[in-house]
Amino acid sequence: MPRRTAYGPGTPCWVDHITVDLTGAKQFYGGLFGWEFTRENDRGYHLITLRGEIIGGLGPSPMGMTPGSSWNVYLASKDLDHTRTEVGRLGGRVVMGPVPAGEDGRLCLAVDPSGAAVGFWEGGRDEGVVLVDEPGALCACELHTARPDSAEEFYRGLYGDVPAVIRSSSRTGWVPFFGIGDAENTESSGGSGSDEGSAAEVSTGNAGDGETGQGTGNSGSTTTETASGNAEGSGGTGITGITVAAALAAGARRLDSGLFADPLGGVFGLTGGNY
Repeated sequence: MPRRTAYGPGTPCWVDHITVDLTGAKQFYGGLFGWEFTRENDRGYHLITLRGEIIGGLGPSPMGMTPGSSWNVYLASKDLDHTRTEVGRLGGRVVMGPVPAGEDGRLCLAVDPSGAAVGFWEGGRDEGVVLVDEPGALCACELHTARPDSAEEFYRGLYGDVPAVIRSSSRTGWVPFFGIGDAENTESSGGSGSDEGSAAEVSTGNAGDGETGQGTGNSGSTTTETASGNAEGSGGTGITGITVAAALAAGARRLDSGLFADPLGGVFGLTGGNY
């Protein structure tokens, strides 16, 4: 069980899913990955866990937001006030924050010069996503944009390096990729437009989409919920349970190789192989 408890500046350290349909999101992602959801505050924000380890967050869309859902990626910052200033200096646009997230830390939301929404997180502790690099957990994050050169210049100026893979795409947004089962146990064959998926098509995709949402959860009273209808496999999310075919059967829509939209349009990736 790979665990990560510290993130250097600029490293993708948190992901959350913001949606107008919390129940539907729990059913889709809980059924596919075996995730559980623990309510963190009275605003409806939940921590997502897998076998008791934190892998991200789930929250309701802000009032007035266009119906749908989105995945948001947050980069680690040791000094969020400095990061905010640098975002503006380098051509980005801050849309929220920095604001406190209970006792856990502070967050800031921005749009980079390529038009991609991105979050920044300054934790009260080093922890972000804890469980990584295995089926059902976060394995990678990518930035998909029609302006990769602009994005690379921005992030290199912000952190001295590029924090993740940047891919040229007609869509724009950060995309989280989650692990699926062993390639030997995934469904066989299936081209880009077919109804069945294969390990061969589970890779980092070439398109993405994303909107700015709200950030990481606050501390507070908690209740844990388990979504029904888990995917077939050990405990509902074992190595053999998470496949492309399972995602499509649950209502996902294929956008490109390894890239999918959930039933409300939130874009995520599936990746297999060596994590």
